[in-house]
Parts: sequence; C-alpha cells; structure tokens
Amino acid sequence: MEEDNFYLQVAYALSGCQLVEQELKLYITEALQLVRKRLGDRMPFKLSGDDYADSSLERLIDMFRKLTDNEELIGELRRFKDERNFLSHKGIAHCLDYEGELFHSAAVESEHRLTAIQVEAVRLRHAIHEEANNFRGFLWFEDLPPQ
Repeated sequence: MEEDNFYLQVAYALSGCQLVEQELKLYITEALQLVRKRLGDRMPFKLSGDDYADSSLERLIDMFRKLTDNEELIGELRRFKDERNFLSHKGIAHCLDYEGELFHSAAVESEHRLTAIQVEAVRLRHAIHEEANNFRGFLWFEDLPPQ
C-alpha cells in the first residue's frame, strides 16, 4: 500500500467516526428540545445540546443511553467506540516501523479494519437517525394544547 493512500484511508475512516459523533450530538440536542417543549413553563429545563458540543464519544454514548431504550444500538456504539479508539490512538503507530516509516505489511493488514469501520460508521449514523425519527415528529409537528 502506498503511504499517501494509507494516510488518506485513515483520514477517511476517522471522518466517518466524527460523523457518528455529530449524529449523536444531533440526537441529544433534539431529544432535549423535545423535553423542553413538553415541559413548557411547568419547570425550568436548562439542559441543551450545547452542553455536549465538545464531549467525547464515550460521553455522547452515555447520554444517548439515557435518552433511548435501544440497548442493541448502545452495545453497537460501544463496540464502535473501542475500534475507533484503537484507530485514532494506536492505528497509525501500529503501522509504522521503528524508524517511523510505513510498515507495508501492517498497513495492508489494517486495511480491512479501516474499510470495516467506514462501513460501520455509515450504518450507525443511519441507525441513530432512524432512532431519532421515533420522536422527531413530536418535536417538529405536534402542537401541545395551551395550559
């Protein structure tokens, strides 16, 4: 594998991971907006998606877990987080030799992991989006009766 191609593939895989984080942030933001809408003026509710804007993937998954009953998706996200952590923290170093040059056989071996996480990132983004569709209609279209 060519060195530039390897780094491009790593960057592409990491961008997919960032899009999963973005989809989780959107889910959390909209879920909290729905809670605020449902509470109305009954009590203060000061949580917002902005509170999670700079959160780690682990913290986003923990908050998502509090806003959904989809245990299967939560488990998939946790496994994804572990693979993403390897990729972002050790993946490149794992493919370099002692002199900092690309160790081609290790790069070729990691290629399937890079491809797999790209595919999984797309699938998870869609799954999170679909999960949000369970409440999105209430957020955007349901009018609450006046109090």
